[in-house]
Amino acid sequence: MKKIIIPVLALFISSCASNEIGHSKDVNQDEIHQGYSINYDESRNETEVIAFFRFAGPNGTTLILDEPSKIELNGEVMNNVQSGLGSYYSKSLKGKLPDNEYVFAFSDITGKKFENKIDFRNMQIEELPKEIKKSDGLTIHFPNKPEGRKEDLTVEISDDSTTVSEVWKKVVFERVKFPKEKLDQLHGKVKVNIHRNGLLELRQHAHAGGFFSSEYTLAPREITLIE
Repeated sequence: MKKIIIPVLALFISSCASNEIGHSKDVNQDEIHQGYSINYDESRNETEVIAFFRFAGPNGTTLILDEPSKIELNGEVMNNVQSGLGSYYSKSLKGKLPDNEYVFAFSDITGKKFENKIDFRNMQIEELPKEIKKSDGLTIHFPNKPEGRKEDLTVEISDDSTTVSEVWKKVVFERVKFPKEKLDQLHGKVKVNIHRNGLLELRQHAHAGGFFSSEYTLAPREITLIE
């Protein structure tokens, strides 16, 4: 099966992004770009929270925060990770985060503080039917959409040899209908993969800017298509 879902860290790394590591004490504090993400994978039942800091924009050198600079999530200091991706801050949790408001608080080396509150909502879908007629298409209902937030939704459906997908861009969704024309390319038992992601500009940031992203990937559901 062809996998189209992009790994979470790829949100922070474009083809021209640097993976070099620098120190925040050595740069202009107003040129530190903030990038935050909350991501849940239902198959692994894990939530990962990530914070990236870069010099001079979203593709710049990744930064280690030198004391007294720090990043906190709801009052807890996040741990630094250094890898082939550069320097970033991470917190991994087993299971889902509760639907709640989460606060990322970044303090630069001068003591200036930027607080960004994120309203995070888990994704739920109503149970899919065990089987459907191709001619009816597949309707997916979402009972708890994030209030007023426009996000992208990807639905990918695969049988043993073919994968088809549909993407809804920047929508506030309550339900979506997968096109029956694409279902016609599939046969028998299929797997349905559903992935939601959103991107917001931070309200509090230095001159270099910042963003928050969220990703939510459901475990595959199985249904049978009837001709």
